[in-house]
Parts: sequence; C-alpha cells; structure tokens
Amino acid sequence: MKKQLITLVALVAIPALSFAQTAAEVIDKNIAALGGADKVAAVKTVQFDQGMNIMGMDMTAKTTTIVGQSSRTDISAMGQQITQVVDGDKGWAINPMAGGSGAQALPEDQVKIQKGNTYIIGTELATAKDKKYPVELVGKEKLNEKDVFNLKVTRPEGVVNYYVDATTFQLAGSKATVSIQGQSGEVKSQYGNYKTIDGLTLPSTIELNTPAMPGPVTMTLSNMVFNPKIDSTIFAMPK
Repeated sequence: MKKQLITLVALVAIPALSFAQTAAEVIDKNIAALGGADKVAAVKTVQFDQGMNIMGMDMTAKTTTIVGQSSRTDISAMGQQITQVVDGDKGWAINPMAGGSGAQALPEDQVKIQKGNTYIIGTELATAKDKKYPVELVGKEKLNEKDVFNLKVTRPEGVVNYYVDATTFQLAGSKATVSIQGQSGEVKSQYGNYKTIDGLTLPSTIELNTPAMPGPVTMTLSNMVFNPKIDSTIFAMPK
C-alpha cells in the first residue's frame, strides 16, 4: 500500500512538473511569439508615429531610434513643439510649455531611464536576454483576468516586473519604480492590439500610468518602419 501511495503521488506530480516554467523558458517563448531572435536582432533603427491621449487632450509624436544607443521624440501639443532626445549617456530637451525655448540638458537619472527606451517596444525581454540582465520568475498571477507570468528583471536603470501572457506569451504589461530628481513613483504599462510588421509581432497600443500624470496616457503606434536610414546629427544638442 505504501509503495502504491508513493507511485500515485509521483504520477500526480508529473503533470505539475511538466507544465512548470523557468524564467529562461518564458523568455524564449516570448521571443518566439515576437517572431524570433534573428528578426529582433536584425532591426538596427526604427521610426514610428504616436497618437497620444492624456485626459481628453490629443497629441501626436514621431520617434526615431538607433537601437540601444539614441532616440529622439518630437511631440506636437496645443500648437507647441516639444523635443526630447537621449544620445548615449547624455540627453536634452526643448519644452516651451515648461517656459523655455532653448535646449536644456536632461538630468543624469532621467537619461538613464530614457536610454532604457532605446529599444523596440515589446522586445524588452529579448533585450534582457541579449544583455544578460538578471531575471527571476516571481510566479504566475492574474492581470486583467488573464493568467500571466511575472518576471522580475534587474535593468541598469532599476528593477522592472514584466507580465507575459501565459497563453500567447506576448508581453501583457510591466511595472517599475523609477526615481527622478529625488522623487520616486510607480510606472505601470499595459500592452495590446498586437500587429505583425515585417515578421515581428509587436504591440500597437500602450496604456501608461505614471505619478507624473493625473490620469492614464493612451498611446497608439503607427507607421512603424524598420531599418530606415537615419542622420545621426538629429540627436546632437543644439548650441
């Protein structure tokens, strides 16, 4: 009887062990859902348009990125043009809505955060694997009634929790605590409306919740182009 009980426990445990996931396996399945590591690695530059809605106010933007190095976003809002750039370990911005018309250097902590955004949106876990960032599988939980894997990634700019859909293995959302100029807050993102472009399946809508804004920011990405020719002088800070 004792042997039969041990055998029964072993048999019951087999399905559980078979369906267990490691952090590496979840990331590999996420990369496969994107279109594969080769497709991700082949993208060296990217451009896309953004439509943004902040508490009923509509804005448009254009982002140009050299993957892993530089990114420039030009935003049109209320008749004003706002520019924000990160280039290597430096960054600058022009924001007439903040009372200035000239370029101002960004604080070091903000540059560090913005440099983390110089990758293709939706490929964050592929980047984590490529850069060998420490990753921990926290467990399986619910996000908007969906089963997701919670992966804790230690990035240069801080710790980020990424939520991977347990069915599609697409990135469903993220959560990070960021600190800028002595003030910290939690930033949450939700990804949706995945579309396939040149073999890569990426989110085209993002809802962002940040303490810097009084309400959620909804972003819609469009006209995404991979590997356009980019003049690197657009990242240089005007004198």
